[in-house]
Amino acid sequence: MKKVLLVYLPFCTPASPPFSLTSMNSFLKANYSGDIDILDLNLEFHKLKFPSYQKYFQNTMQWNNYEEEVNEYFKESSKVYSENNKLVVKGENPELFEELLKQIIDKKPDLVAFSLVYSSQAFYAYSILKALKGTIKTVIGGPAINEKLSLIADNTLANEIELLELILNKKVETAKLDFSYLTDFKVHKLKDYFTPEPVIPIKTSNSCYYKQCVFCTHHNNAKYIEYSLDLIKKNIILSKQKYFFIIDDMVHVNRLLEFADTVKNLKIKWACQLRPTKEYTVEVLKKLKQAGLEMVIWGVESGNQRILNLMKKGTNVLDVKKVLKQSSDAGIKNVTYIMFGFPTETKEEFLDTINFLKENTDNIDLVSTSIFGLQKESKMFGEPENFGIKNVCEEKRTVLEPKISYEIISGLTKKEVIKLRDNYKKTLDKINKYPKGMNYFREHMLIVQQ
Repeated sequence: MKKVLLVYLPFCTPASPPFSLTSMNSFLKANYSGDIDILDLNLEFHKLKFPSYQKYFQNTMQWNNYEEEVNEYFKESSKVYSENNKLVVKGENPELFEELLKQIIDKKPDLVAFSLVYSSQAFYAYSILKALKGTIKTVIGGPAINEKLSLIADNTLANEIELLELILNKKVETAKLDFSYLTDFKVHKLKDYFTPEPVIPIKTSNSCYYKQCVFCTHHNNAKYIEYSLDLIKKNIILSKQKYFFIIDDMVHVNRLLEFADTVKNLKIKWACQLRPTKEYTVEVLKKLKQAGLEMVIWGVESGNQRILNLMKKGTNVLDVKKVLKQSSDAGIKNVTYIMFGFPTETKEEFLDTINFLKENTDNIDLVSTSIFGLQKESKMFGEPENFGIKNVCEEKRTVLEPKISYEIISGLTKKEVIKLRDNYKKTLDKINKYPKGMNYFREHMLIVQQ
């Protein structure tokens, strides 16, 4: 029997245990009688590098200067990530490399499987895979894998079934597999994460049901499948925790109501990401709140209808305004995702979004802004001319996938967008009722009470 080690690598925010690794661990234990172990090396790195911040973020009694502390933390951690990534590009090992590699080797695995969710994990993965090459068999999987990593790893796999077949060295009959397993988060050191209370990620489906946003690649065109709510309820009870984050990219309103009905008596608090559509009526939002919904990250993106239509968001500015008010009236915290600089966006349309945010300040708790970036697998990448984009170029990089650059036919340039956003920084900051730093630690916003 092979001894299998599942590993999650730096660098990402150490706020909650990784869902991908935990789910894989539980699946394998349900379908394989061999030895399975798990290591969250992202958490271990941050514990070793930032122990004082770990202690600070775990105690809300110290949060009087939260904004200052979180800004300092992300200034320091961003510098650490950047410097270590540069080391990897130069062919050197990143910081704490020997300590983390030793944790892997000490487990004496026959096979190490790495889950890569964020592109920021690719650098550490590159070094670890090279160090293990020829000594321990390695496997990579997840949305952030790339060709360069696949060339080093022994295998690149698409899902848990392929991993099981590799371990068993034979094909398996899917119909005979046990998919009714509980996802056990207690395998992690839950009290070590950088939050006052553990926040458990849960998924109610495998993909986005909507799949229409032209800039998005998260759904990977996968067939939409919903998971058993009864099983999710058992997972929640098994965890013995209070706070949960639904990490689905999007949840349909009817599905969300079914989830709410399933968990309404569990006395939990939870958050999710939604599209602000008119289906979120007063009655719906009240039911969700009564079932424990504390916070919603709304994909608002823009306050201009032409831009929303071009994005194919399927939302209406007037409906968005109404939903934010009804959600706030229900006692739900509202975070608004805003994307500036969508191709062909003009200064006037940029200001429409600023004015929308100002007009709806009473119903917004936190603004989260980003600048548009073209993603390779998106609809826009395949049809650039339909979105005012030309001269798309791919620049090779040492570790990451090629960097994508492009020109726009009309509207604001990226430099102009960044300058405009900087000019309205104070305006945006005034809207926030929670520290802006909670955009980095949304788990903190879920837990803390104003």
